[in-house]
Amino acid sequence: MNKPVILCVDDEQSILDSLEIELQKILGDEYLIETVTGGAETLTLLEELIEEEYEIPLIISDYLMPYIKGDELLKRIHSILPKTLKIMLTGQADLEAVGNAIKYANLYRYISKPWQFEDFRLTVVEAVNSYLQDKKLAQQNAQLQHMNQELEQLNSSLEQKVAERTTELAKAEAELRQSEEKFAGAFRSSPSAITLIRLSDGCHIEVNDSFCHFTGYTREEILAHTALELNLWVNWEARAQLFQVLSEKGTIRNDEFEFRTKSGVVKTALLSAEFIHLNGERCVIAVSHDISERKQAEAAMQEAKEAAERANLAKSQFLANMSHELRTPLNAILGFTQLLTRDSSLTQEQRDFIEIINRSGEHLLALINDVLQMSKIEVGKVTLDQQDCDLYHLLDSLEAMFQLPAQKKSLQLIFDRAPRIPRYVQTDESKLRQVLINLLGNAIKFTASGRVTLRVGMGNREWGIGNREEAQPIPHCPLPNAYSLIFEVEDTGPGIAPEDMDLIFEAFTQTATGRKSSEGTGLGLPISRKFVQLMGGDITVNSRFGKGSVFKFDVEVSLSSPAEIPMLQPTRRVIGLEAGQPEYRILVVDDAQESRLLLVKLLESLGFSVQEAVNGQEALERWNTFQPHLIWMDMRMPVMDGYEATAQIKAKQKERENTGIGVEEFRNLSEGGREEPENPQSKVETVIIALTASAFEEERNLIVSVGCDDFVRKPFREEVIFEKMAQYLGVRYVYEELAPLESTEPVAARGSAQGNQLDSSFVLQPSSFQVMPPEWTDKLYQAVDSVNDEEIFRLMEQIPSVYTPLAEAIADLIKNFRYDRLIDLLEAAQN
Repeated sequence: MNKPVILCVDDEQSILDSLEIELQKILGDEYLIETVTGGAETLTLLEELIEEEYEIPLIISDYLMPYIKGDELLKRIHSILPKTLKIMLTGQADLEAVGNAIKYANLYRYISKPWQFEDFRLTVVEAVNSYLQDKKLAQQNAQLQHMNQELEQLNSSLEQKVAERTTELAKAEAELRQSEEKFAGAFRSSPSAITLIRLSDGCHIEVNDSFCHFTGYTREEILAHTALELNLWVNWEARAQLFQVLSEKGTIRNDEFEFRTKSGVVKTALLSAEFIHLNGERCVIAVSHDISERKQAEAAMQEAKEAAERANLAKSQFLANMSHELRTPLNAILGFTQLLTRDSSLTQEQRDFIEIINRSGEHLLALINDVLQMSKIEVGKVTLDQQDCDLYHLLDSLEAMFQLPAQKKSLQLIFDRAPRIPRYVQTDESKLRQVLINLLGNAIKFTASGRVTLRVGMGNREWGIGNREEAQPIPHCPLPNAYSLIFEVEDTGPGIAPEDMDLIFEAFTQTATGRKSSEGTGLGLPISRKFVQLMGGDITVNSRFGKGSVFKFDVEVSLSSPAEIPMLQPTRRVIGLEAGQPEYRILVVDDAQESRLLLVKLLESLGFSVQEAVNGQEALERWNTFQPHLIWMDMRMPVMDGYEATAQIKAKQKERENTGIGVEEFRNLSEGGREEPENPQSKVETVIIALTASAFEEERNLIVSVGCDDFVRKPFREEVIFEKMAQYLGVRYVYEELAPLESTEPVAARGSAQGNQLDSSFVLQPSSFQVMPPEWTDKLYQAVDSVNDEEIFRLMEQIPSVYTPLAEAIADLIKNFRYDRLIDLLEAAQN
């Protein structure tokens, strides 16, 4: 007799060798291990094994293989061997492939590469046991069906003979006895546990050997005794319900119940029963099948699932901790650089040093965000943030951002959009922007000559390439509420080697070209793909090595209107508080000294009354005595965290509101006093705004649920702090003056992407830069002085749209390589 065969399929011989060694360790020599390196060879080998009558309990197949991928191969195998269990190996979590394998190939499990031996061993053992159990059950069911058929045939034969031979009573009685003996023989030899129970008193009147083995009792111990006397049932209420159903329907099929053996072991079985009449008495015939092993396997699978969920939760907690530990010091670095720029006594060299620190911190924050973003994606923490978006403005800002880097490499940068692309849409603008920046940045970085083209079209892929006059803004298009936009980034770069095509979307993996550049983390494309999939689309790549690449993706959007798009306002720097306002009391709560010091110094420099606390317990005490108008609350602290402190403060405020008295009165009543309140502002309602270094935007819901009024994530910018205080307290600030743009002399300028005509009389002068904050002017000076084109265009994006002539004039000077002229203007502006 041939040994059963375990078949392993993978295009890497090293993987096959590892599988063979580990399977031999797990299964010993009871199974033959066959290895195959491709899909076609697998199908050929299967035909040979089937022809030679080999049993194949299990097939383990890789997912990523040439010609035939793992899910398609398993689908074909399933059509040939539906009872064979299939396990798929995958180096990446391709949910679509796994779903196809489950749906069309009845996939038993998938295992991620590289696997842990113990997890692999458990999976293989469970699979083999499951196959053997299913095989055993199938054999038992076949035997039972055969027995039932024999019984039906016997009953039919008896009825026929009784009808035909009524006159031959003696002969009929003999034949009846013979038939009863046959029935009794089938009854006794059945592998299923069968018992006959007299309904009048519940006693067992007949059992077969399988029932004795099933319960552990002998035949003599069972007969003439009830299930109650034998203590067979574990749940007597379930037995009562079962007999109620039996009396109503006359039959029961595969009802699950627990029974107790003679030794006291509790097992699980499936019960089928129906009423019959024997010797003029109403009886019940019951057939049972022991499924204890299957239930244990199911319990083990459930435990493994729960263990995986616990591991996933542990990873999420690790990410939250890591985010806090990384962002907290970065908050201090970036925050204090902002605070230092307020010092007018700094020399230019000192400002340069501060700018270097700030730029390095921003770069480090971007790298941290990439890593944390990828980790958030892996644990399913990334959600879609649908917002109204000006698509034309987004595309024009990207074109301006990448125009100079392209010109610096003598590349032609082309932005093409189809004629009927709507201007105002609703989508996750931040994620769409990041995807486009990743793709365009890669295209320009790796393209030495030629061009980089971005095409934008609708779902029908009508690009409108070269029809510049047709691609004008169409604010309102007669389109459905939801449809797809198609984006395509094409370059004439070196292309992607065939062996790298399957790796480009894997995290922390770079192509040969990327490794030569010694830049990046290998996360841009994986993050981009996950973002696109989250927005309802997918991203594909078509590349010819040495000729160039085309990345194409689609996203689902819905239409919006101009009224929904927030207007950009000029950024003005806060330098103080307006006169005639109450003294605002602010409490800063943070266990990190540097974070507290940053906020305290920033707020005190403007004239706020500020106190600080190092944990939630101290914050409660400060709130009770200081009665702040607003609390900046860190959420992760020792002793008592921000969640508990916020909940207690809000609860006390609500209790105070219900009593209808002020804070001082409430405190006096709580302490048993009756003194009148001395604080005229004792009824102030404290606003609490959370400060958190968490990388998870989804934590906002938890923070708001405990009572926080708003949420600011570290590292923060000072203008965000001031805006929140103005929003909730009505604080009025004194700002640096913004001078209007001067427009006295003509300058060549092109039309904006929105079709607006720029002021043709604008001339760039030193005073023109007064519309922007001084630190912005300093950053622009440093970027121009170091010929940092990317930083120049990043700063240009911060110029409000109402000052578009300023941005166009700067761009014209950069385009004509007049860095010297721009430096002269900036130096004059600074002086």
